[in-house]
Amino acid sequence: MVEVALAIAVGGAILRGLAVVGAMFRTALNWKRFVRFKLGWVECLTLLEPFLLLACAWRYLAQTPPAPSALAAWAGALLVLAGWALIVWTYLSWPSIYAGHAVLEDHELITSGAYGKVRHPVYLACVAIWAGLALGSWSLGTLLVTALYVVPAYHLYARSEEEMMLEAFGDEYRRYCQRVPMWLPHTAS
Repeated sequence: MVEVALAIAVGGAILRGLAVVGAMFRTALNWKRFVRFKLGWVECLTLLEPFLLLACAWRYLAQTPPAPSALAAWAGALLVLAGWALIVWTYLSWPSIYAGHAVLEDHELITSGAYGKVRHPVYLACVAIWAGLALGSWSLGTLLVTALYVVPAYHLYARSEEEMMLEAFGDEYRRYCQRVPMWLPHTAS
């Protein structure tokens, strides 16, 4: 059963890495549709992330270290599945989502679905998948990459995106930020 959990964690991480690389190509092919496109040092910093995720997951497959405890493997698998559930919900909330920071000519601010709970659901899903891979594979290296690169890089990335969204949507985006938390949903009051 541990092997099944590990397959879910590693397979889910590989699938996400490939999906992001695909989204990067889709964005590059459609660049003419954007009226604003932001590519500063923060955006460049995160370009490496899906390739690192693929490398960490592939490394696990290539070396096959001793299996972690069943609890760690299944906790990791559940985190990866939760990350994927959030990604699917995000795509259902905004089907034309793309990779990077940009604004389309007819861009509307999405504030419902996953975006009604947190402002950056895809980035939150990314962190969940990284954490799930680290826990599921019991990899200190993957945990360190997650804590020292992925989390800080995506926090900076989200802040950079929010600057662009404020420029594009002004007070509408400010009100949205007041209502919807950046990372973790509010608990019921």
